[in-house]
Amino acid sequence: MKVNLNISIIISIIILIFILAFRLFTFTENFENIEQSNPNKIAFLFLTYNNLKRPDIWNKFFDIDIDIDINNSGNTNNISKYTNKYNIYLHAKEPDKITDVILKGKQIPEHIETCWGCSNLIEANILMMKEALKDPLNKKFILVSDSCIPIVSFNTFYNKVMKDDKSRINIHRNNNPERYDNITNPPFPKNEFTKHSGSGLILNRKHAEIIVSQLDTYRKDWKNVNVPDEHYFGNILRILDPNFNSSVSLNKTTFDIWSKDDLDTNKINDDDIVTDSYINIKKISNNAIDELRDKNFILARKLDTNTEIDIHYIV
Repeated sequence: MKVNLNISIIISIIILIFILAFRLFTFTENFENIEQSNPNKIAFLFLTYNNLKRPDIWNKFFDIDIDIDINNSGNTNNISKYTNKYNIYLHAKEPDKITDVILKGKQIPEHIETCWGCSNLIEANILMMKEALKDPLNKKFILVSDSCIPIVSFNTFYNKVMKDDKSRINIHRNNNPERYDNITNPPFPKNEFTKHSGSGLILNRKHAEIIVSQLDTYRKDWKNVNVPDEHYFGNILRILDPNFNSSVSLNKTTFDIWSKDDLDTNKINDDDIVTDSYINIKKISNNAIDELRDKNFILARKLDTNTEIDIHYIV
């Protein structure tokens, strides 16, 4: 009788273990499904005059079928297979002229007047960050201009940006120290004033929150600074984030050209990237795209509507 009782107890324990294991497996599977359906997102912050220079490339990048948008609504997140991995925010100087499918309906509620090289460009970017922070799934915030294009597929882009929690700010020593003199109450000495690339800069959520929290201070102290997008984010975050050095990658994500030295530095032949006299890119060969990818660039900048480029090769 005692043996039978022991066997019953053992069987009951085995059954209980099986039930607990099954429930744990089910919970884990459901949790993984939730994670897959709600992954972290990239917030693309488009600062434009009006439409994009190359909407065809961005449509292909996001895998948007514009023919599906029969109501011309611009609700592109509903017709992209990557809808759960990104959000788009727009601040256009002329929002009423927006016709690009991926930008329609993306204009943020707060709008200010902007001008080239003016301090209000930074404020417009900050306003987009402020709006993007309302979505808790936005983990990275990337500043994009209308002349930017991606040079990798969406999946490659996403994996490179989200592989860590670091911001990406291409900081280098300043060659425009005179701009420092126009900062009111600068919180750092002039010999620590640095410069970085503006477009293509990527911030993590912590840094976006810091930048948004300083909006009023920015309006007060940086309104007279020329081309502040080449200075503000790096200098302010370096002061306010005690872990700045370990939370920022200095790698440049966006390729652009300011002189022939940029081609020489990146070891690209003149025939593979052709520019006009204003250093706008008129042609990018597939060989050049390969070279840029090998150097971990994921965006190129300063293209126009007529730039010669193989759209099917780049994305």
